[in-house]
Amino acid sequence: MKRKYILSIFLSGILGLTSCTDLDEDFYSVTPQDEFGGTTEEMNSLIGPAYGTLVNYVNNDFWMQEITTDEYMIPARGLDWYSGGIHLRYHTHEWSAKETPDFWRFEQVTTVNKIIDMLDKTAVQIENKERTYAELRTIRAFWYFMMLDNIGNVPIVTSFDGTLPTNNTRKEVYDFVEKELLESVEGLSEDKNASTYAKATKWVAYTILAKLYLNAQVYTGTAQWDKCLTYANKVIESGLYQLEPNIFNNFKVKNEGSTENIFAIPYDAEYFRGYFIPYQMSWHYSNYTTFDVQFSSWNGPCAVPGFVKSFDKDDARYASFLIGPQYSADGQTLYIRDGVTPLDFTIEVGDFANANENEGARLFKWEVEKGGKNHLNNDFAIFRYSDVLLMKAECLLRKGDEPSARAIVNQVRERNFSPAKPLPTLTLDLLLKERGFEFVFEGWRRNDLIRFDAFKGTWDFKPNQDPADKHTYLFPIPLAVMDKNPHLKQNPGY
Repeated sequence: MKRKYILSIFLSGILGLTSCTDLDEDFYSVTPQDEFGGTTEEMNSLIGPAYGTLVNYVNNDFWMQEITTDEYMIPARGLDWYSGGIHLRYHTHEWSAKETPDFWRFEQVTTVNKIIDMLDKTAVQIENKERTYAELRTIRAFWYFMMLDNIGNVPIVTSFDGTLPTNNTRKEVYDFVEKELLESVEGLSEDKNASTYAKATKWVAYTILAKLYLNAQVYTGTAQWDKCLTYANKVIESGLYQLEPNIFNNFKVKNEGSTENIFAIPYDAEYFRGYFIPYQMSWHYSNYTTFDVQFSSWNGPCAVPGFVKSFDKDDARYASFLIGPQYSADGQTLYIRDGVTPLDFTIEVGDFANANENEGARLFKWEVEKGGKNHLNNDFAIFRYSDVLLMKAECLLRKGDEPSARAIVNQVRERNFSPAKPLPTLTLDLLLKERGFEFVFEGWRRNDLIRFDAFKGTWDFKPNQDPADKHTYLFPIPLAVMDKNPHLKQNPGY
């Protein structure tokens, strides 16, 4: 039911993603603009491209962001994955403006702006127009939140007039995201059912607000722990979300029934395919025979050894890694490419610049579908309920209420240990570790390390660096964007 309903909305956005400058034809077909939007089908095709912008959320840039952290890396394996050393430089925080991931999300923003412009101009009486506006503004606010986090000083653009914008300050972008969400949230649906799955609801907006306020000190210099608590509590007190008894329920092929996923991207291997192929990048060349899948794998990224070793092996979340001897689906031993040495994934990596074929724990968090293709059917959760709980715990801890914070952290930990292993005390260092255990490979580690002022820390293969030089806390504006718009000013240090 979910696939049929949700994909009918999301699929209508696919064609709109092919261009950011010629969308009228895709949206209107042969219907005049002032008559468009009068039917449910037309409304779905109108708003669909806004949701369609999420299809590439988990793209190559997502993983490039991950390799700047202490959890994930892409070692060179001979000539494989060397790529001029770019992956090594990202891990050691020595990248330049010439080789930055592209977190410039204005194609997505432009798509939303154009839809809003259509809504403003249509003469048709549109049912639930207020809700449609609210959803669109929330999606746009989400993309601005991502740019606020990754780049900081980006232009605020809400019109569709083609003018070349100038930078706004990071504080101005923060204020814009806050304003957009606060003004939109009351117009959003409170429902949690098949019709609102993967859509911008009130609970999604509250979660973005909580995440915004959680990082307010990073973004503006002023902490907002009480505001974060307010919006985390709104989600918690709704009673609509619960922790799954098994954390891996959230990552199953059919995970749309998760009681924990607040905002998910409904990936579909046939009809809504993004760059969500973590296993293809990470697994050994021969691992396709282990899981009976229909794609080759590239033997690249792996977990940072120290991060894996920080896990308690009794923790169920340790199963997020693929470690040890590898076999085919029928039990036959797999070998590295020499055809002699059995394939045995180690945690350790000896030489970051020339790692062995079998070195490094591999990704193994999402359920593998037998016969699956390189684009997964597993939906990807951007926000989970456990994140809301741990955001609340962090605010309480930073405000001095350690017992209450610890109780929440132990609530999240409980499902992962049998028998239970509650923490007897809670510190900020332990909470940062707990967030790492809970959200490994989900895209929040960089955000967490920066907030805990640990992004300049030292970990495997990352040297000591000047703690005062924090320019890598932000990525540069891509040079291709700078070349097209002389009004933009580059971030410091680039």
